[in-house]
Amino acid sequence: MQKVTLDQIRGMFVGIAIGDALGMPVENLSAEQIKAKYGRLTEYVRPDGHKWFDGREAGTWTDDTQLTLLVADSLIERKALEVWDLANRHVEYFKREGDLGFGPTTREAINRLISGIHWVESGISNNPKHGLGNAMPMKVAPLGAYSVSPFFRKWSYCHTLFESNLRDFTLMTHYRNIAVESAFAHVAAIEFCLEWNVSKRNMVDNFITVIINACESAPKIEERFKSEDSLLKLFKSFVNLPFQVMITDDFIERFGGGTSYVYNSLPFSYGFFLRDPFEIDTLYDVINAGGDTDTNGSIVGGMLGALNGVSIFPQHLIDSLWQKERILATADKFYETFFQESE
Repeated sequence: MQKVTLDQIRGMFVGIAIGDALGMPVENLSAEQIKAKYGRLTEYVRPDGHKWFDGREAGTWTDDTQLTLLVADSLIERKALEVWDLANRHVEYFKREGDLGFGPTTREAINRLISGIHWVESGISNNPKHGLGNAMPMKVAPLGAYSVSPFFRKWSYCHTLFESNLRDFTLMTHYRNIAVESAFAHVAAIEFCLEWNVSKRNMVDNFITVIINACESAPKIEERFKSEDSLLKLFKSFVNLPFQVMITDDFIERFGGGTSYVYNSLPFSYGFFLRDPFEIDTLYDVINAGGDTDTNGSIVGGMLGALNGVSIFPQHLIDSLWQKERILATADKFYETFFQESE
């Protein structure tokens, strides 16, 4: 276990935004379509003609980064995971900044909050497809950083309360067992990246153990969801996978092409990360593999940055990133609030 540095916190926030912005123009394209249009995508490009993002500039990020910053802002101000504040901020940011790419589940929940429905019920939907997306791992990275901070760990009662609030935060928009599993898994994944000693020895095995344990600790909500897909069962199968020698087609075939269904997206992203967690090519690889490219890119980018620091990202990608100053300022304030002031 290592002391978390400002470089890692900056790397996490910057990595989320870079992965998001790189993947934005090719979201929902296949690997073959990306290759035919761009070759190998390693630079920001304009999303000209994209059905959702047409007209945006190269280097622009989407709701993945927007919601990550929202969570970080709430933590910095409240110094705790408070679901009521996060609910208010979902409405506030939606009204102030607009919809930068929200999925239908998040959009429906926000509209329910706007209509006056309490956050305890805002995530309950009559649509059987809602709640199955990857919006929780796209935005919970700051919670993983917060939970390994000296500020958090000096309070002995915090862990149980944090888990309860993380569950409630998930259900605020995504009222599904698999959504809770995904939130718990990715908080644990970020914790792991920030605290690992940047050595390859036993890293894959340890990471798999951590996310399995996180899914096992995730509380179940309703019996009617019991028969649905489980990330826990899928992550248990990771112990038999030779990630270091798997090729992109293997990941595409095994994990449903990395679509926005969290059962596909999160294992897909973790698989690429585990193949090589120390190289920028890992970020390029997951984006060029297609699927929900902005979210997969933000998940992998955040983990790469948390593990390796901001230097893993080429400077030109940092310099050309939309609202770079806002992202770095948030990272610095986050570190100052939860790490520096507690030393």
